[in-house]
Amino acid sequence: MYNIGILQLTQNLDDAVNGFKQGLQKAGISASFHYLNADGNLAELPKLANKLAEIKVDLIFACSTPSAKAAVEIASDIPVIFTPVFDPVGVGLAATMSEPGGKATGIAGMVKANDKISFIKRLLPTAKKLGVLFHNADTNALLETSKFHHAAAGEFDLVDLPVEKPEDLSRLEEFLPQDIDALFIPIGRIVEENFASVVYYTDAANLPVIASHAPNVAAGALGALVANHAKLGQDCAAQAIQILNGANPGSIPVGIVEQPEILLNAFAASNLGIELSEELTKQAKEIYE
Repeated sequence: MYNIGILQLTQNLDDAVNGFKQGLQKAGISASFHYLNADGNLAELPKLANKLAEIKVDLIFACSTPSAKAAVEIASDIPVIFTPVFDPVGVGLAATMSEPGGKATGIAGMVKANDKISFIKRLLPTAKKLGVLFHNADTNALLETSKFHHAAAGEFDLVDLPVEKPEDLSRLEEFLPQDIDALFIPIGRIVEENFASVVYYTDAANLPVIASHAPNVAAGALGALVANHAKLGQDCAAQAIQILNGANPGSIPVGIVEQPEILLNAFAASNLGIELSEELTKQAKEIYE
């Protein structure tokens, strides 16, 4: 029986943990799991990671970027599997996506920008100009904004709408362009956690919002293309099995989201006078009424 540590910052990635366990169980892997959660306290993660090292677990499954960094930084050669880290190379968890090196690999949580562009074109086929609302100090938001610009070339005209602090969102009416057809929000905690302010002004402007954070769809965004966390966990289990069978984690390529899910808000669509296509609604993982 293997001893496997699970390190989390919060419970918001429990679906990934469950998918990971299910993947191992389906493969016939017998394991004892040691679950440690920092309850949102970043300072606790290094201490918890060291506790797992003291237990001498065979592998650590780390959910979130801070958890993964804490697990990698312990003075131990315990291999680490991570998800849904948005930018593994940028945060130093992998040398490259194809050859991460070191003692960690995993599945990145970024949905490809080209996929998001295709999704928006299907959702809003007449849209030409998009606003991009993001926190200018969030490295994940900056990375996705850059990739989105590259993917949108020749498809959409983009207007960047950076904010410095949450309070800026309460002034959105002052700098929200009147000639955009929709608002795209890259991944990023500040905007996601203050989404109610965004919806207040976009509803008044009759402006559809495309989100990157699944809960924002239920809160009023028209739609989103998101990673399935349970599937990420299952894919991580496949990597873990390789490592438990003797593979070097540094030689296992970091995976990416291959089957993103469509989330739609039918109530928002109705208010906006937008008819959701039958094809999209059939493919949607969830439609909020």
